[in-house]
Amino acid sequence: MLTREYKLKDIAKIITGLPILRYTEKENITKQKVIGNKSIDDINQEFIMEEEKVTDDIKKHFYSQKHDILYKVQQRSFAKEITTEIGAIIPNTYIIIRVDPDKTNPTFLANYLNNPKVDYEITRQIDSTKIMKVNTSILKELTIILPEKNLQDNSAQLITKINQRIDLKKKSIESDEQLINSLYDEIIGDEYER
Repeated sequence: MLTREYKLKDIAKIITGLPILRYTEKENITKQKVIGNKSIDDINQEFIMEEEKVTDDIKKHFYSQKHDILYKVQQRSFAKEITTEIGAIIPNTYIIIRVDPDKTNPTFLANYLNNPKVDYEITRQIDSTKIMKVNTSILKELTIILPEKNLQDNSAQLITKINQRIDLKKKSIESDEQLINSLYDEIIGDEYER
């Protein structure tokens, strides 16, 4: 397999999201969509959209675009591609990674960044800093090993289908757990609620 090494900064524009609080207490405020906080447990779900009253002089690059990759910087870090949440403000709880989708498959790259080996490398880089969280400097200098674009595309399709199967299996397990709980509810009743 033919692969090439890149620094992430060479294949993507990387910026920190908007510090929302600086834009809420000014004049000319309007309600705008903001991408909400997301947990790694909900990585396969769409981003939560919230409304905030913010000024309308926010720079264009802070608004989400199709195929942006958002990398969460707080709690457990992860990367997720924007697919439908276009035109929302991206807060500084995320780092924005913008690639040219004609050169790099964003779905492939988001999954690549979530790989345990890559996560370990990012954690090693964090441990060498005083800040102790992911920042744009760490991501910009991250070495990325990419195959040719057509292999990225094929891998991304396969990964998407596998993730869909995983989600279905998780829902099936949750349903089975609810059945078990219902069975015990039927047997025990309200015996312990007295």
